[in-house]
Amino acid sequence: MIELFRSKIPLRLLFVLAVSFGLIACERFRSPAVPDQETNPSTDVQSTPFLPENIHLAFGNPTNAVSDPANKDNFLIVGEGSALSFNNSRGTVNWVSWKTTRADLGDSIPRPDFQADSRLPGGFKRVQYYDYSGSGFDRGHMVPSADRFANKKLNEETFLMTNIVPQTGALNQEAWERFESFTRSQVWRGNDVYQIAGVYGGNGVLRNKITVPTNCWKIIAIVPRGKKVEDFDRRMRIIAVDMPNIFGIEDEPWERYKVTIRAIEERAGIDLFSHLPRDVQDRLETTVEIQSR
Repeated sequence: MIELFRSKIPLRLLFVLAVSFGLIACERFRSPAVPDQETNPSTDVQSTPFLPENIHLAFGNPTNAVSDPANKDNFLIVGEGSALSFNNSRGTVNWVSWKTTRADLGDSIPRPDFQADSRLPGGFKRVQYYDYSGSGFDRGHMVPSADRFANKKLNEETFLMTNIVPQTGALNQEAWERFESFTRSQVWRGNDVYQIAGVYGGNGVLRNKITVPTNCWKIIAIVPRGKKVEDFDRRMRIIAVDMPNIFGIEDEPWERYKVTIRAIEERAGIDLFSHLPRDVQDRLETTVEIQSR
């Protein structure tokens, strides 16, 4: 058999075949290639503009914020109790988004101290509670403390200074607070409420750190418990308000400040519901108050 094999195949060809076989064998035992995702840390999921699986981003990611320290004026933080876009130049958020359920509410709990937000990278402003002292402005919560009374840890998150903006007492303690109370009343009645709030405009700076906004806005989507915003249950309501951050509005009802979502988008430079089809966006964004029928 060997003699026959040698007589049929030239020696040079046998050598080539042997080398080829050896290369193939080596290739089979070589370690598998490392996926691109492992060699490129920037592909972390929190750096993506929209995180559809996060319950606190039902409105989408309206500024395409990312968790990139180079993106100082649109830096994304996804916490346990909310998601937010921090603006380092302003020293406040652009927006904060969160969900409130019956399980989040409860009796009043001891008030924690305000704290600088350690989730911000090095080189960012560290706004402190005393930066508001003597300014004439309240430390206004975006996510209300009362929306997190049932969980001490989540309540403490509402006292991080990234959740605070300068508000006049007339706004923070009156019309804004009444809208917050109305929102929680809807949760007590058996609904879940998706919320997003933010600021725009400038009317002075506190301690060369914090821009005082001219306006504070908020949008709420009231849905039956367990439903999502995009489910369009017939009992769903969406309400948007845009309130001036001024003195002298103590007696104004919050209903006076109802606007369309589209109006807030244009004034604040944001894009809500961008993950939904265009016809759905148009329906949600162009009515002063939506109540599905």
